[in-house]
Amino acid sequence: MNDSNRTQDLWEYLAQERRPIALYGTGDGADKIINVLDSYGLKDLIAAVFASDGFVRDRIFRGFKVISYSECCEKLAGKDFIVLVCFGSSRPEVLSFVDKIASERELYVPDVPVYGNILFTRGFYESNSDAIDKTAMHLADGTSRNCYENYINYKLTGDIKYLASCESPDDDEFELLKALRKGCFIDLGAYYGDTVKRYLENLSCIDSCIAVEPERHSFAKLSAYAEELANKGVSIRCINALVGGKTGVQQVSDSRGRGTRAAVNSNAVLKNTRDIEVITVDSLKPGNVSFIKFDVEGSELEAIEGARETILKSRPLMKIACYHRSEDVFALVQKVLEIRSDYKVYMRHTRCIPGWDTDFYFV
Repeated sequence: MNDSNRTQDLWEYLAQERRPIALYGTGDGADKIINVLDSYGLKDLIAAVFASDGFVRDRIFRGFKVISYSECCEKLAGKDFIVLVCFGSSRPEVLSFVDKIASERELYVPDVPVYGNILFTRGFYESNSDAIDKTAMHLADGTSRNCYENYINYKLTGDIKYLASCESPDDDEFELLKALRKGCFIDLGAYYGDTVKRYLENLSCIDSCIAVEPERHSFAKLSAYAEELANKGVSIRCINALVGGKTGVQQVSDSRGRGTRAAVNSNAVLKNTRDIEVITVDSLKPGNVSFIKFDVEGSELEAIEGARETILKSRPLMKIACYHRSEDVFALVQKVLEIRSDYKVYMRHTRCIPGWDTDFYFV
């Protein structure tokens, strides 16, 4: 695509080009992208579906035999086709293969929301340009402003050159967190304890931790890790719950893997259901909170509201994932600054496709 990224989005470009499309990847991401193509009348352009060599096997996806990239090139020999990547990854070997394909073919990684049905289209951008511009003005350093500019351009175009232009090293966040004072770390979306481990190893001022994780298999691993740390004198309180704007009970599906909240945030028919407690940060009565990480599968806005009193009282540093919903890139900043206007706001993206692993930091 050319650099008229504010006057044309990826879907408009594909409609204009009408070249054959090969989908790289299967599963939920591919389903979403096919559905978007269908809504634009572009489903007929899909000419092939391919997978990484270890995932080809003998299978059919949405009526297409899943083949390898080399087989795809043979099948479409002589045709100038476009590749759409339909999955997420931060694995170096996967990203290297994507770069290889991009050196040979026109390739895009479409931005489709993890949760919700609002696409980041040109129309969406134009309707929210004032809020986007205001968010850009709140960003506290050049790295953040560069990240935001390129991230918005990526979301419109699906062009990974914009993601490459806004990447920061994984450890860059510790420069933002150096002002952290002694106190409690609340990890919302703790998974199996990977981020608890990361921050305990790098932030000596954390004196206790509350880790919240809804998915039961991940929670079991988190609890085992917490028990291991307890033997070393480190206090971690683990809670198997969803995080929201008010307390209660919600029904979730245990068949969605890490995406336990997926069924909550969609109209999906629930299978293998169970009831789970919904907590708020304020309901935990956590005391002296120095740092909160929000990564709660599209429920960040509600979780911030549920932390209102804690934010007002403790003014914790906060890291908030901003890639789950299209509106997150401005609505989350609006929400936090409506509660407290004295935060400095930063943005960082670490290497990953699509634009996942992108966070606001409130310092």
